Amino acid sequence: MLTSPNNPDGSVISREEIEELLELPCLVVLDEAYIEFYGDEHSFIQEVPKRQNLIVLRTFSKRAALAGLRVGYGVFPLRLIEYLWRMKQPYNVSVVAELAACAALSNPVYLEEVKNAIVMEREKMFKMMSSFSFLEPYKSQSNFILCR
Repeated sequence: MLTSPNNPDGSVISREEIEELLELPCLVVLDEAYIEFYGDEHSFIQEVPKRQNLIVLRTFSKRAALAGLRVGYGVFPLRLIEYLWRMKQPYNVSVVAELAACAALSNPVYLEEVKNAIVMEREKMFKMMSSFSFLEPYKSQSNFILCR
């Protein structure tokens, strides 16, 4: 189980390192909850159909600001779907959460504007925090900044 970008420091795992792990005979679960703040071009979601050992998880909590509704999704190799359906709860997403997720998906322009604003503010905040002698902010590819 990997997270990239990672919480709590917002760092990323290099593409090369993930590809190296995917060569191993094991299942790799990649949590991309913050990937939109780093850039969709860094996502491994397009690799799932080509790889039998890769699962990519995403959430509506961060970019769509639906954290309290607990809505997310996964992209899995087809061979795993049968087993996942056996474990799935019959009603695991509320109607309100489903409607909110559908509303978010129906407005991609708004989602992109919000994401761009958050990334811009992250950069401003990093610069401001760096000016304080008592703070040591870590560069982040997420929607937050970890400081020491």
